Amino acid sequence: MTSDLPHSPVAGPAVIVDGYSTGTFLPPAFARLGIEVVHVHSTAEPMASMLAPDPTAYRDHFHCEGDAALERTVEAIAALRPVAVLAGQEPGVPLADALSERLGLATNGTALSGARRDKYEMARTLRAAGIRCARQFKSSEPELLVNWAERGGSYPVVVKPLSSASTDHVYRCHDAAEVEAAARSVLGSTDIFDRRNTEALVQSFLEGTEYIVDTVSVDGGHYVCGVWEYEKRILPDGRNIYELDVLLDPGEEPVPELIAYVGTVLAALGIQHGPAHAEVIMTPDGPALVEIGARLNGNMNPGFHDMCLGANQADLTALAYARPRDFRTRYAGRVYSRRQAAAVHNTRTEQDGLVASVDQAAVDRISALPSVHLVSVKLGPGKRIRPTADLLTSPLRIFMAAPELGAIRADHHAIQALKDEVYQVTEAEHRPRVLLLGTDKYVMQACVRHGVDAVLVWGFGGYDYGLAEVPAEITVLRVEEQKNPEAILMALHRAGLADTPFDAVQTSDEWALVTAGLLASFLGCRAIDPSTAVYFRDKSLQKRRVAEAGIPTARVTVIEDVHDVSAITAWEYERAVLKPVAGAGTVRTTVVDGLERLGELSRRYREDRLPQRTFVLEEYIGGEEWIADGFLYDGSLRFLAVGRYGSPCLVTIDEQQPLWMRHFDRKTEEWAYERAEPVVRRALNALGLRNGVFHMELFHDPETGRLTFSECAARGGGALIDEQVLAKFGVNLGEAALFCALGRPPRADITYRPELIGTSYLQGRSGVVFGCPSPAELRELPGVEFARVEFPVGERFSAGIDSTNHRMGQVLVSAADDEELRARFAAVRAWFDERLVVAPPNVSGRLLRAWHHEVLRPDADFRDQMWQ
Repeated sequence: MTSDLPHSPVAGPAVIVDGYSTGTFLPPAFARLGIEVVHVHSTAEPMASMLAPDPTAYRDHFHCEGDAALERTVEAIAALRPVAVLAGQEPGVPLADALSERLGLATNGTALSGARRDKYEMARTLRAAGIRCARQFKSSEPELLVNWAERGGSYPVVVKPLSSASTDHVYRCHDAAEVEAAARSVLGSTDIFDRRNTEALVQSFLEGTEYIVDTVSVDGGHYVCGVWEYEKRILPDGRNIYELDVLLDPGEEPVPELIAYVGTVLAALGIQHGPAHAEVIMTPDGPALVEIGARLNGNMNPGFHDMCLGANQADLTALAYARPRDFRTRYAGRVYSRRQAAAVHNTRTEQDGLVASVDQAAVDRISALPSVHLVSVKLGPGKRIRPTADLLTSPLRIFMAAPELGAIRADHHAIQALKDEVYQVTEAEHRPRVLLLGTDKYVMQACVRHGVDAVLVWGFGGYDYGLAEVPAEITVLRVEEQKNPEAILMALHRAGLADTPFDAVQTSDEWALVTAGLLASFLGCRAIDPSTAVYFRDKSLQKRRVAEAGIPTARVTVIEDVHDVSAITAWEYERAVLKPVAGAGTVRTTVVDGLERLGELSRRYREDRLPQRTFVLEEYIGGEEWIADGFLYDGSLRFLAVGRYGSPCLVTIDEQQPLWMRHFDRKTEEWAYERAEPVVRRALNALGLRNGVFHMELFHDPETGRLTFSECAARGGGALIDEQVLAKFGVNLGEAALFCALGRPPRADITYRPELIGTSYLQGRSGVVFGCPSPAELRELPGVEFARVEFPVGERFSAGIDSTNHRMGQVLVSAADDEELRARFAAVRAWFDERLVVAPPNVSGRLLRAWHHEVLRPDADFRDQMWQ
C-alpha cells in the first residue's frame, strides 16, 4: 500500500512498546516510510507466550517496569525527539498511553487506559455511555462468581480473565459447577502476557454470530480495515475454538451496522489514534461488544491483507502516526474494499507429545491447494504439541484467498485430512510429578523451567496473605492446613488425584516437614524420611543427636507443658533461652535469667491459653551468630555458603533493631569457611540428612574461634537467603531443593561476585499502613538489587519487634566493604521510613483528622460545614 509514498527520513524514531506477535510487523512498516524504531519493554522479563520482537529491527531498547522507571524513560525517549509512541501488543497499551501523553505526541491519553485493557472496566465504561454490552461481575472468589451467575438465573454465562487475549481461559458455562471450575482455572493461572490472574470475570452470554472489526484512526477519524465473521466450535469443556475467520464484503449485512456500533465504542473508550481490533456479537437486540484492543489484529499478515483488502493494518498504523495528514486525506472516514474472498483458518489437533520434526512435504501439499496463500507453521522440533484448547494451542495458521468463497471452503475441507501430517510427534518423555506442600517461588519456578508437573497444596492462611504468585502451569489444591495429612489426602481425593503417581513430596515449610515424609511413605515416592524430619523439627532431639557426635552444643531441658513448670525446682543455667520445641523464626523465644522469670512466662502462656505447650530451655550462648546455607546430594555436601547476622537474632529483638545478614566471601574470608565447614559436615551427618537443602545457625566466639551448634532446618533459609545466595554465588537453592527431592544431582556451578551481598529488614511505625515505597522504587537506590514489600496496606503494623519474622519488607544490597554495606542499609531504611504513610495509633479523632488533612488530603476540607 505504501509503494507510492516517497521515502523521506524523519528526525526522530517511532517508539514501540511491547512489539510482540503482530507488533513485529510494525518496524518494517515504519522502515518503508524511512523511519527508525526503538523498543520499550514494559516488563523485566520477556513474555514467553508470544512471538518475541526481533531485537535487530530496533535502533535501541529501553526497559520501563513500574512507575519508578517512567520518569527516567520519558527523559531518555524525549532526547530522541520521537515521531510517535504506540503499543505493539496488548500489555503495552497503558505504558504507550502514558509515554505519548507525557511527551505531547498523538495519544489516546491515560484517563481511559484501564478501560482499554481491563475487560470489566471496558464494559462498565460502555454501559455508562449507554452502549450495549454484556452484564458482568468480577471477583477473586469463585463462590461469589457462582452466586452472581445463579442470581442471574440465565445460563450459559462466560468466565474469563480480565486482561488476556487469544481466547485464553475463556469458558462458556452452563451451570454453577462449570462456573466454579472455570473460575478456579482462571484464578489459578497467569494470562498470556505472564501476568497473574488475581480476579476472574463472569459475563452474561451474548447469543449470536461474532465478528471482527479492525480500524486505524487519526484524531478520531477512523478507517475500517476489514470486517471478518468468526466460525467457531465449542469444546466439551466450554472453550471456544475459532475455526475460520471469513472476510465480509463491506456492503453486506450486518457490516454497516457493526461499523457504526464500533464507532461509538471507539469514542466511548477514547481510541482516537492508532489501531484497534474489536470483537462484536450481533445479538437479537443489535451489536454488543465482546472486547476491543488498542492494537493490531493478532491474525493480521501484511502481504495477505494487501492482496485481499488493498491495505494492511501495520502499514496503515505507521502512516497514521508518521504522516497523519496523508492518512486523513486518503483513509479517514472510509471503509475497505474486498478484492477477493478470504479467510484465515486456525487448525485444531488432538496430537499430544513432542514435535520430532516438521514434514515439509505435508506443508507443501497444503500450500499447493488453490486458495492457500500462506501456511504458518507455529511449532518446531522439540516443542510440545497439545490438544487445541484456544488460539495459542492451534498448531497451524493458514491464510486463504480465492475469487469465490466456495473454493476456500473446499480447500478448508481438504486441509482437515492433511493438517495432522505436518508434525511428526513422539510420545512426550515421562514428566516427573511432585507434590509441593506450601509455596516456594524458586521451587515452583524450577518446576516450570524443567518440565516438572507440580501439584501445590496451599493452606488458606498463605493463600489469604496474598504475597505468593503461583505459575499457571501448577495445579493448586487449597486446604485448611498444608501440614495436615488428612486435609491433604482429602483434597487429593476431591480433585481426582488420589491415584496419581508422584515422584516426590517436597516442602520448604518448616511445619510441613514431617508431613512430607509421612505422605511420601503413603504415596510410595521420595521425600525426607519421617524419622530424619523429626530430628530437624524437635530442637531437643536435634541438640542431643549433635552433642552425641561430639559437636559443641547448648545444653537443653525439655518442658513438656509450659503451662506448668512446677517440676523445675533447680536453675542450672546462668541464662537460658525459652522457646517452642518445634518452632521457627524466634517466635515466642525469650531470654530467661531464673526460675522467677520462667514462672512469669508460664503464667502468661497459661492465661493466654497458648496452644503450643511443649517448650525447651536452652543454655544461652553468646558471641556472633553465623549461618550456613547449602545442599547435600547422596550424602555429599555439594554447596556451602557461610555467613553471619549483623547481631544475634535475640539481640536484635531485645534492642529493637532491624535484622541484617550477609554471606562471607569464599576468597577474601576463606578463614570463615575453614572454621565452619567441618562443623557443618559433622552436624549434617549426625542428623542423617543425605539429600536436600539446609539452613544452619551456629554461635562463633571471635576470641577462641570456637563454633557452637545452635539449630538446623532441612529447608532453605528465610528472609532473602535464596536471593542472597543467587546474587553472591549464582546458585539457585530452590532448584537444588527440587532436584534433590526428585533424586537428580543439583547444579552447583558457582560464580562468585567480589562485592559483599547482604539483606536488611525494613521496619515500620505503629499504626494503620496507608502507603509505602514500591520494590521498583527501592531498587532505584544505591546498591539495592532486590526488594520485597510484604506487609499489606490497610493492616495495622506494630513497631515492636517480637520475632525475626517481624518486618514491613526486605532489601538485598551490594557494597564494596562492610562499612559501605552498613551505610547503605541505614540509608535505605531511613529513606523507606520517611516515605511510609502510617496513621498514628491510639490517638483522638481530632488528631486523626488533623493527620488526614496534613498528610493525605491537604487539598480537601472535611470540616463540618454550615448549611448555606
